Amino acid sequence: MRKIKPLTRILGTSFLVLVFLLESYGKISSAGNTVRNESSKRKLEVYIAKFRPNLSSQERLELVSAMERASLNLRLPTGNKQERYDKLGFLVGLIHTESQFHKKAKSHKGALGLMQVMPATAKWFAAREGIPYHSEKDLYDPETNLQIGVLYLNYLIERTDSVEAALLSYNAGLGGYKRFGGIPEYSKSIFRYYEDWKSMPVPTHGLISESVASLLSI
Repeated sequence: MRKIKPLTRILGTSFLVLVFLLESYGKISSAGNTVRNESSKRKLEVYIAKFRPNLSSQERLELVSAMERASLNLRLPTGNKQERYDKLGFLVGLIHTESQFHKKAKSHKGALGLMQVMPATAKWFAAREGIPYHSEKDLYDPETNLQIGVLYLNYLIERTDSVEAALLSYNAGLGGYKRFGGIPEYSKSIFRYYEDWKSMPVPTHGLISESVASLLSI
């Protein structure tokens, strides 16, 4: 039995290293999205902390996870310039412009939450897409807000001729955009924050997940 222990220890260590590498480099979604790894999560957490320093670590991590999941459902046009867009970074720019990462933000027009979704729009899309939705208070939940907000943006992208037109429609409403063209400063703000995100260096120190930490402690 003693002769087996070294081999068992080697196999156990190899397993832990493999788990760590898988978590560090992330997983590729079935839709072929960009690899989401631990460094990108850390980058987003640091970015949010810069503008919302009063959030707890748990709140930041929950927001990071919700934003990552929502970004995977974002359907940006492909080809030419749009091909360079990073989905997570694009969502960062939009949320930063809309709510500055305040999940309980409320505009003077009644738009709510991280992506400033109007309750009437939320009710319509929830019924259309089969999303559980009971009242406007649901829009203060990051998962619900981001899910509906991203679906609405996808809807606008399909009905306009460019990403910028979709963003202006998101801000002014599709009817408002067709009537007066929207407010250019709005899309400029999103692209500015998007560029800030892209130019931000990846933190050199990473976070070890609780699952890996627990395995290493065995």
